Amino acid sequence: MAKLVLRDCYVVVNGTNFSDHVSSCEINMSKDEVETTNFSGSGRERVHGLQDNSFTVTFQQDFAAASVDSVLFPLWNNENEFTVEIRPTSGAVSASNPKYTGTCILLEYQPLSGDVGDLSETEVTFNVQRGTFTRATA
Repeated sequence: MAKLVLRDCYVVVNGTNFSDHVSSCEINMSKDEVETTNFSGSGRERVHGLQDNSFTVTFQQDFAAASVDSVLFPLWNNENEFTVEIRPTSGAVSASNPKYTGTCILLEYQPLSGDVGDLSETEVTFNVQRGTFTRATA
């Protein structure tokens, strides 16, 4: 089985490819645990509940036109829903390079952060809306 070293992740937010401005990305998938019991069961049972999916991306900040801040600030400010897509590599979508997408909202945005001499980076969590999270292999 091949191991993956992240060198070429593909990150698109609202149609803008930010792959060259991203230093880390995460795809977070979770479901609530719901406990149930009933008279015909043999005890407590745990079932899957509602999903709570998100993407967490660390951007290298850029205030130029059509770059990080000029795309993210309006998404936060105008409270728009938008699509986020992340793939392990920039290659074509396939079984070994799945595409994860979701319709998201941006609830928190920190446009500027860092100390003297540091690269300005901002970590952003994109919360996936109403079960719109998908994984595609073709």
